[in-house]
Amino acid sequence: MVASGLDTIASWTHLFRNRRLGLVTTASAVDYSLHSSVEVLSSLYDVRALFAPEHGLYSDGAAGSSIETCIDDYTSLPVYSLYQQENQSLVPSMVDGLDALVFDIQDLGLRFYTYIATLKNLLIDASNLGLSVIVLDRPNPLGGLVVEGNILPEDSFSFVGPAALPIRYGLTIGELALYLNTVEHIQCDLTVIPLAGWKRSMYFTDLLRPWVMTSPAIAHFSSALLYAGMCLFEGTNLSEGRGTSAPFSLIGSPFLEPFSLTRLANDLDLPGVGFTPAHFTPTASKYAGKSCKGLQIHVLDKHQARPVTTALKLIHLIAKHYPEDFSFLPAGHEGSMMSFERLAGKNTIPLLLSDLPHLIHCWEEESAVFVKQKQRFHLYQ
Repeated sequence: MVASGLDTIASWTHLFRNRRLGLVTTASAVDYSLHSSVEVLSSLYDVRALFAPEHGLYSDGAAGSSIETCIDDYTSLPVYSLYQQENQSLVPSMVDGLDALVFDIQDLGLRFYTYIATLKNLLIDASNLGLSVIVLDRPNPLGGLVVEGNILPEDSFSFVGPAALPIRYGLTIGELALYLNTVEHIQCDLTVIPLAGWKRSMYFTDLLRPWVMTSPAIAHFSSALLYAGMCLFEGTNLSEGRGTSAPFSLIGSPFLEPFSLTRLANDLDLPGVGFTPAHFTPTASKYAGKSCKGLQIHVLDKHQARPVTTALKLIHLIAKHYPEDFSFLPAGHEGSMMSFERLAGKNTIPLLLSDLPHLIHCWEEESAVFVKQKQRFHLYQ
């Protein structure tokens, strides 16, 4: 059995006893008996405040929506927001009287999943405020071996790209905390409560634990795996399936022809995935209420699938065959990065369109570099 940090806290009582705690968590942070992190820690220790990242404490907020400070119905504790347009960091009033912050969130192991930006901010703020941070480690759902994508350059950093990481970086959230604390020279008083029984070769489906939605659009393990690449479609004028029952496995728009596109996609012979024609009408996000046509992506072999390369090749394919209709979304305001650049890094669009093999080769080289860089932070074999 694989035990999370939350499952083993009984062995670490010295870290929690006689300390006033703040807990940063979401609904997906549960123990092996499906009790939430909020339930477990508040029943055992002196939890004084809760903190919510994007999507909120109960993972029900829409992507990008501002999370408001409130009182938790279950514990009657204050819930402070760490995801608002004007403030995504701790302020002294939030942590007044606290001794330590506990971070327990089931992450996806992906650069643009914003829980890791919240973690980085938390480490920085805790260091500045003289607070300890305790990370309850959780498995990387996508395993700890495969690394995909480019290492994000510093001039492309944002809340969906907070550090020099590949898109799929192959670290647990605890290992990532150690990486950020060291490489970013944060020097927070950090402790990681490790996993028991986890191996780097394990995917979430190997853990014999139920998948608890990590956010509204990630309802299944396959969604998490496909999100590693299909999230890049958020930077285009194609629907990535938000507002449907299958986000990140449906790609479409009113202008695509599904049957010919599906044949072209299958002719790419991409490892571990296959495609079928799809028709769908999103209820929210892009093309809400409009009929879309495109394709559905199916994971045939999770070990062979490389969703980042798959997404790059699909975007290139659609841009080539629909040059008059396909486009990348513009920047939100003058001087800001385009949405695709925020996800993939600056100056990636020209090469994606003109010389995709070279772009993929460069990204694979950068992934290989990071495989070596991250090894000193490994807590597991």
